Amino acid sequence: MIRPNIASGDYGPGRKAPGLDPYPIAQMKIDHGASFKCNLDDVVIEGVSKFEIKKIRQNIPEKGFNITVRLPTTFVHGKYDLNMNILLLQLTGKGPFNLTLENTLVNFKIRYFLEPKDGKEYFKFHPIDLRFKFDKAQFYLKNLFNGDPTLEQIGNQAINANPHILLEEVRPSMEAHLKKSLTAVANKVVENSTEQELLPP
Repeated sequence: MIRPNIASGDYGPGRKAPGLDPYPIAQMKIDHGASFKCNLDDVVIEGVSKFEIKKIRQNIPEKGFNITVRLPTTFVHGKYDLNMNILLLQLTGKGPFNLTLENTLVNFKIRYFLEPKDGKEYFKFHPIDLRFKFDKAQFYLKNLFNGDPTLEQIGNQAINANPHILLEEVRPSMEAHLKKSLTAVANKVVENSTEQELLPP
């Protein structure tokens, strides 16, 4: 199974890549105008190596694969600085946060090409496209409204009444970070391999 390799980044002799579980994101800055501004720092995502493959479809004419995986439970934590409008509330705060995601689906669109080198054609990936489809989510943002206990509780309740509002704001930035890392890891894993070696007839 590839799960331990994803966590460790060790894919065999000469195939070492950064581990993806836990997956760190140093910083995400999201500015959608006056209604939503958020900075996330020191973010760590745990649980991605526990994926379950739901569907694989090979697309031979386009040299690629469409893959859907399920992440049973994913934990995300880090630091936030937030200013957003939700349910007639102006939420502001700065501090640590935790997020638990359950039953998340990730759809991958993977395309490859053959790179000529020294008389051979080597396997290489185009930038991997991916998209999250979130199901259950539970946020906890500490220190909302400067730590006022009552307002902090109200703020977290407002977020968790419809957590997808906040998730959809940060989703594109998360996807962009993961696309870059996964493409780099995938190309490291198949480095110096031909199509015949990886996809024999």
